[in-house]
Amino acid sequence: MSAHPSPPRAHGGQALLAALVLLLVLGAGALLGAGELRTRATMLTHARSVIALAQARAALIGYAVSYDESHPGEGYGFLPCPDSGNTGSTPIGACGARGQGAIGRLPWRTLGLPDLRDGWGECLWYAVAGSVKHNPKALMLNWDSPGQFVVHGADGHRIAAAGPDGRAVAIVFAPGPALAGQVRAPASGRTCPGGDSAVADLAHYLDGDYPATVDGTLDVFSGGNLPGADLIAWIGIDDIFDALRRRADHAARIDALISDIASALDARLAEPDFTHRHFNTEVGALRSGVLPNAADLGLPAAERARIDHWRDQIRVAICTDSDACIEITSSDTATTRHCRAALLFAGERIRHGAGRQLRATAAQRADPAQYFEGTNALHLKAGVPRFEGAERFAAHERGQPAVQDIVRCLS
Repeated sequence: MSAHPSPPRAHGGQALLAALVLLLVLGAGALLGAGELRTRATMLTHARSVIALAQARAALIGYAVSYDESHPGEGYGFLPCPDSGNTGSTPIGACGARGQGAIGRLPWRTLGLPDLRDGWGECLWYAVAGSVKHNPKALMLNWDSPGQFVVHGADGHRIAAAGPDGRAVAIVFAPGPALAGQVRAPASGRTCPGGDSAVADLAHYLDGDYPATVDGTLDVFSGGNLPGADLIAWIGIDDIFDALRRRADHAARIDALISDIASALDARLAEPDFTHRHFNTEVGALRSGVLPNAADLGLPAAERARIDHWRDQIRVAICTDSDACIEITSSDTATTRHCRAALLFAGERIRHGAGRQLRATAAQRADPAQYFEGTNALHLKAGVPRFEGAERFAAHERGQPAVQDIVRCLS
């Protein structure tokens, strides 16, 4: 006996259910087509851009904190020049004059990255401050180096980067879609779209009317705010030195630097002409001043840059007579010594609270209280021959600035 056919009602129910599902899908599609789908698509492209920016930012910080390994003897903290020729690499030679910032494509090959793209398929762009670029190098680079880029959010308000002046030392740009008037040639034998000149392409990718070389400070805008619609990520000088502090060898390297400076200085202090020429501020019982440059200390040319990068962090105090008038109390050895001269190395600045230190302006940098804590700053100002601090530099908490004064006995 043959099976009975399925009841017509069952077929009709399934057809009705399918029709309802189809109507729901079509209805949802219509709703999404009215704006929600476009919004979600924009969110996804932004998310891809943010991921690419984060990768680039991390790679730049990694480059800075490992610079001496790839460039022996040149120190840490430097960032590469931008790619100016659409090769993915930093070009041989300088990017502008000393102190000038530079803007071009992100040098992804130099950073060991793939050709990172934003959510719209565009290669990333990059700006570096003259204070940290690797060619030509700044004469001074340390945890107080100035930024060059003033960061603004989508509504135009200023965003403080991590540094003494609140300015960024590097910016990474996700250009996003072309705006009216921007012409972007497709890739032609190159990895990234565009021509072989970042200078010529700059205005067609970045939306803030930025120059290829930067003198002074530059306002940089992010996220749909006119005149800039680019998404950006930024790096402050603190971001670099916070990462350096986490290196196991960082404290020992700074401590060795202080020892080398102390030895070179000690050898010259026996020369009266040297002392009077370089330390001409006489107050109370002391002559004092900033550390002379490495050439005046008599150091070989190959060692000078390493020393000069840190000159602004050091003050020298010398007894005006020949007696060992300076009393130094060491916090890490619990000893007291008497010396004819003392070297004081400022730790990282105190960033928050009532004791916050500011080292951005010339007036602030001339004030010992912005570098040294407690009685050390007062005694330097008043010429009182008594100082206290650690003898050895240490980063006791790698997640926190090492702010303690270092005081060494000389002569």
